[in-house]
Amino acid sequence: MTTQKEQSREVNIVTLFRWMIAACAMAGLLMVPAASFAQHGGGGGGGGGKSSTSDTKADKEDQKQAEKAQCPEIVGNHALLEKMAADLTLTCPQEDKIEPMLHDEESVSKPLLGYVAFTQEEKDAMMLKVKLAARVEIRPILTPDQQKKSDAEAAALAATADQPKKGGKKDGKPKKVPAQADAFKGEDDLSNALAAYKAFSVKERQQYILQVKQAARREGAPPLSADDAAKVDADIAVLQKQLQP
Repeated sequence: MTTQKEQSREVNIVTLFRWMIAACAMAGLLMVPAASFAQHGGGGGGGGGKSSTSDTKADKEDQKQAEKAQCPEIVGNHALLEKMAADLTLTCPQEDKIEPMLHDEESVSKPLLGYVAFTQEEKDAMMLKVKLAARVEIRPILTPDQQKKSDAEAAALAATADQPKKGGKKDGKPKKVPAQADAFKGEDDLSNALAAYKAFSVKERQQYILQVKQAARREGAPPLSADDAAKVDADIAVLQKQLQP
């Protein structure tokens, strides 16, 4: 038979056991926020640095997307347009109108840069004409203040053409170049690009195309086949007739 003293001892043991369970539970609850805090980089260690770097990259990407969204009609990257937009503070409607004009300019400048029958001086001179004609075409789209800035840039561009370049020879002949698989293509591509360049007047197009074709037939230019040479000679005769006063 259990005595009163033994019963009291059993009650104390049960109570102590309950207190131990409660203490363990409380300790577990206290550890959860600390672990969660460590996982989120709250300690200021490596985790925090990585998060900051990711946030910086994300901010830059968001900024780029925001800048593109300013003119949603402009698709892709256009270095010439971006530079002009920054220099003249263009609006989106202005950029929409100017973009195709700059595409036309590039359609001439690319074959011009690759035209081996021209001397470097001839390339530079024609490139200047192409760029200045583009400025004239774009000018009506600009505000008066923008026009002043554009005119100043065009004047500075024209002034650089008057400065002699080291080693440059006026009226020099192009260097000898090796025979190409299709020497006629370079002349034809540039002539077609000039014919389509609306920034030039009809007479200017004829003059510059004649210059291109005459360069293709002079000494030192890449050799043409007999058929291609005949085509170029025929075109030269037609253009000369058209340009007669």
